[in-house]
Amino acid sequence: MEGALLQNQNNMAFVGQIFKNPITGETVEFLETANETGGQYTRFKTTIPQGKGFEVEHLHIAGDESFVIVRGTLSYKLNGKTYNAAAGEYVVLPKGIPHAHWNADAEDLVMLQTISPSMDIDRFLETLFGLAMEGKLDSKGQPPFLQVMVWIRHMQSKTYLAAIPRRVQDFLAFVLTPIASLMGYQPFYAKYEVVK
Repeated sequence: MEGALLQNQNNMAFVGQIFKNPITGETVEFLETANETGGQYTRFKTTIPQGKGFEVEHLHIAGDESFVIVRGTLSYKLNGKTYNAAAGEYVVLPKGIPHAHWNADAEDLVMLQTISPSMDIDRFLETLFGLAMEGKLDSKGQPPFLQVMVWIRHMQSKTYLAAIPRRVQDFLAFVLTPIASLMGYQPFYAKYEVVK
């Protein structure tokens, strides 16, 4: 199974690949993909304009998220407390702990962001930015609810909202994913995968 996942990842994300979200203005540039690291981690440079980011508390059950701040200030919430990290600082948001992160500063926030282990995060980013390019995200850059349900049901690198019990989200994903699939929703879309 792991070998199959890595084989799939060979056909998508590559070092130097850049995605831009036309709705939020956020950009991501792959620095190290799952292919280069054997799935141990994925690292990318993220640029987030003022007022953007993910302010809703959420948690990842299988991967740690870390940031090295290059420019600007990262505002983040961890365990219910809000912090700020300036250029040169290093922040870890551990798996299983509710958190949020955003740019509250006037200057663009530039960070080196790492997800470890990679799992299917490369494919997720490619899909998310593909949906953004096609105008399939809302005005805040959020995907449709049914798309999120499909991701919760099928992704390895699952993200849950902190305010709703995971069991509830898993149940909704179990019930709604067959309906979402009939409507054309998929975990990943071949049209967004770039073969290099």
